[in-house]
Amino acid sequence: MARRAVAATMLAGACVGLAACTGEPEPIATESPTAIASAVATPSTTPSPSATALSDDELLAMMPEGAERADVYGAMMTATFFLEQYAPMFHTGDTRIWEALSADGCEYCADALANAERVRDEGWTARGGEITVDTGQTQAALTSDTEASVLLTASISAGYVAEGDGAETQTARSRDYQYGVFLAIEDGQWTVAEVVGEESAA
Repeated sequence: MARRAVAATMLAGACVGLAACTGEPEPIATESPTAIASAVATPSTTPSPSATALSDDELLAMMPEGAERADVYGAMMTATFFLEQYAPMFHTGDTRIWEALSADGCEYCADALANAERVRDEGWTARGGEITVDTGQTQAALTSDTEASVLLTASISAGYVAEGDGAETQTARSRDYQYGVFLAIEDGQWTVAEVVGEESAA
């Protein structure tokens, strides 16, 4: 996919720059959507949506101020909000925000949804795995009138899953990540078309 190739180039360049500025390179992931997801096998990438989808007004009420803007700032706010909803989706089993902001064909989005639904439907309990974006490191650009690319530096906390018997398993360690998020405008709202990432070197 051309978008993935562009993202890989964008991330590679950004990692060099950030490492030079901070002395500590940052990362990103291309296959598993995040820490908790690695605890379960990746099912089909076409999960069924939640029973009651969010209305446009309900979604906007949950999003940070500025996310409704059809400009680069709106894309940045939407990308940040989207990633930071990853862990809450696993913790609560409520996938509606992720569904509402995922564009058709976003493989990363679909994989995360499928894993979150499996955790919920199997009756497991998830904790940790929070993605915290360093907003001071965010870079973004409009690539067309209706598309944007956003590069975000984030930290991911350790993730855990407990099955029905209460036995808890650590599914991922804490680490730094760098995400390349591609967005497109759909009906006046930014949606996530693809996410790629890379973990920083140890």
